[in-house]
Amino acid sequence: MELKTGDKVRFLNEKGEGVVTRVLNNVMVYVAIEEGFEVPVMVNELVKIEHGGAAGRYFGGPAAPEMGLSDTVKHKSAAPVTENASHSEEGTDRLSNLYRQSGKDTAEGVYLVYSPHDQQQLIMGNLDILLVNNTAFELLFAFFVRDDEKLFSGVDYEVIPPFQKMLIETITRDDINYWCSGVVQGLFFREELASVQRPLHAEFTVRPVRFYKESGYGEFKLTGGKALVVKLDDPSAQAKFEAREELSKAGVEPALQQKVTAIAPPAYIDEHNIGSREAEVDLHISALRDDYTQMNKNEILHYQLDYFTRMLDSAITNQYRKVTFIHGIGNGTLKAALVSLLNDYENIELRTAPFAQYGNGAIEIIIHRGG
Repeated sequence: MELKTGDKVRFLNEKGEGVVTRVLNNVMVYVAIEEGFEVPVMVNELVKIEHGGAAGRYFGGPAAPEMGLSDTVKHKSAAPVTENASHSEEGTDRLSNLYRQSGKDTAEGVYLVYSPHDQQQLIMGNLDILLVNNTAFELLFAFFVRDDEKLFSGVDYEVIPPFQKMLIETITRDDINYWCSGVVQGLFFREELASVQRPLHAEFTVRPVRFYKESGYGEFKLTGGKALVVKLDDPSAQAKFEAREELSKAGVEPALQQKVTAIAPPAYIDEHNIGSREAEVDLHISALRDDYTQMNKNEILHYQLDYFTRMLDSAITNQYRKVTFIHGIGNGTLKAALVSLLNDYENIELRTAPFAQYGNGAIEIIIHRGG
């Protein structure tokens, strides 16, 4: 992470924030804190929380309250919006186009991507945290992380043009815990619309252990490499979150909240519903894709694992009780990989699916509600 004089920063390992007053080198800077002191701090112990950038053109003033420490804290004035308005130098440096040709079959939406620098040793080295806007809209986003005390910190906001990705931060393995849980909010903008898109409010949680397993990473064609990917815009999860928030504010009893939020749009897992809070998912690649003949064995396995994770996460979010995953017999590679992924989850119970119905080709997952 490169810091400049005037950058507003937050401390990683302790509470508090300040403004960079001097840059000694790429390892250490001086930070003015709210108490009025100037202290030396290692760069890897800081997170930059204030940017100018393209988001400035959507607002007429500072994007965060002034701290009263220095005139250098102030944002640049917002530039008038023009048809060819350009992004700030900082924002432009962080933006790049998606691999549209190779990723043309990837579902449109917004993705949070953790991309290892070393594509051969995926569980070692630094990672890029990317926000991918695979939609035809400009995405005005705000990115928050959540600490162990369930407190949120804003770490970034910007505008991502259609079908582009933005680098949020480059982190070391020591920083992973800080970036595993949070919320991404966003507004979708286009000059002419038949209807207005619903704002994005996506909570994300990634279990840290996934970063240290090869099976946690799969090919993600939009970024041109292997990555750990979280799809942020599940319409069902978002609608249910909004409904629960409104009902909680209104003082509605939890039991009634459950009934009301049941009218939310279908979740991903609902495509496989076979009964009351139960689903059956066939992971045979022929059941998931029509163009699987163009994929090699490694691509097929990663696609199956990604689909498994997405369906299980959706089932947990939407309070399913049981999901049966049909993996087939084969050489046992897929089943072993599924069992390994399940080690990352809490409050689930793994069973062998009924032999009379599935033979040895399926597993049954019971989801217990966390207390």
